[in-house]
Amino acid sequence: MDTSAPPARTAVLIVEDQRALSGMLGSMLRNQCGCDSVIAASLAQAQSALEAQGDSFLAAVCDVNLPDAPYGEAISLVERHGLPVIALTGSISPEVRELMHRGSIVDYVLKKGVVSYEYAVQLVRRLQRNRSLKVLVADDSPSSREVLQRMLQIQGLTVLLAENGADAIRQLEQHRDTKLVLVDYNMPKVDGFEFVLQARRMMGKDKLAIIGISGENRPDVSAQFLKHGANDFISKPYSYEEMTCRINQNLEMLELVESLHHLATRDSLTGLNNRRTFFDRGEALLRQARAAGHSAGVAMMDIDYFKRINDEHGHHQGDLVLQAVAQELGRHFSDELVARLGGEEFVVLFGRNLSESAMRQGLERFREALPGAVAQQCPTVGPVTISMGICCAGTASDASLSHLLHTADGWLYQAKTQGRNRLV
Repeated sequence: MDTSAPPARTAVLIVEDQRALSGMLGSMLRNQCGCDSVIAASLAQAQSALEAQGDSFLAAVCDVNLPDAPYGEAISLVERHGLPVIALTGSISPEVRELMHRGSIVDYVLKKGVVSYEYAVQLVRRLQRNRSLKVLVADDSPSSREVLQRMLQIQGLTVLLAENGADAIRQLEQHRDTKLVLVDYNMPKVDGFEFVLQARRMMGKDKLAIIGISGENRPDVSAQFLKHGANDFISKPYSYEEMTCRINQNLEMLELVESLHHLATRDSLTGLNNRRTFFDRGEALLRQARAAGHSAGVAMMDIDYFKRINDEHGHHQGDLVLQAVAQELGRHFSDELVARLGGEEFVVLFGRNLSESAMRQGLERFREALPGAVAQQCPTVGPVTISMGICCAGTASDASLSHLLHTADGWLYQAKTQGRNRLV
């Protein structure tokens, strides 16, 4: 029995008879999406590529009109192999729109120069991201659910279905990683407006996008959806093309918000929490620990002789050392709040009711493992060690986070004066 994992779908099939265009698109996909490309200049070549490498393709970008396939036969061929298709076309013909309506293509791209091919690359990048995303469809009409499910699956999304608002709430509670909800207004048990209210109590607009849908001829429905907390609204009947644009825009807005949040809360070099995030989250964690009657602790740490590393090996090697230390911190303290305070200073907040002995043991294991871990990534730098100071607060302590940090910093200074590479 073959237990090996299926091959990763990372390549894109380009079916285009103009070599200059296919070569340009292949280069853009490689540079912007990290995708390899297989180029086929005819229907026969596309058939051979699919038979030989079909399991490796994420999607296909196909010209609608080829010399040996002038009526979209290449698109039908790729569709039979179960791949998402992005159609290249010189004009928006009724046949192309019919392909979208039937769900044969993800979208079409007008062949109008480099900007058009940038759009094709964006679509491929969207398909890459969609493979890890869940979407919930809430509609009491089986036919409407089926149509939306087919639309979303063509986009590579994982689709959850709910036949009423109450069912949709249960689905959302069970799948907190859902990124988008398409919800009809007129549903039994819980209507669309009430669903949005309850969903927003669970997840804000920075975590979940909601698109309201309605076939009712009422001018207030769209406004009420938005006032209840939805991100967008679309009226029935809708076209596949319009729905696709709305879905993509809302998912991209979520990703933009997530990216901005990451920039605001993370250290750009190491990816750890930054100083501001440490104090914001640390104060809350400390309050939670005290409310639960737990002990807490703060460990300050500083890379030994870091200036010498920069002076002797250059700042690039110094950055690699910082990244290696951060990676090892994340590995050893994945359940704690870890941050880079600045320069070569790092901090760990223990808030899980560990004993003082357990905190010290964890820090000592990290200290002993660090030189070997850094050496693997920065072999030319030589041994890298770290000095640490820890301040533990018992269950009855009311010390502030700033006080714990200041005290731990004092112990860190003692570790430095006592010879470095130690915990005090």
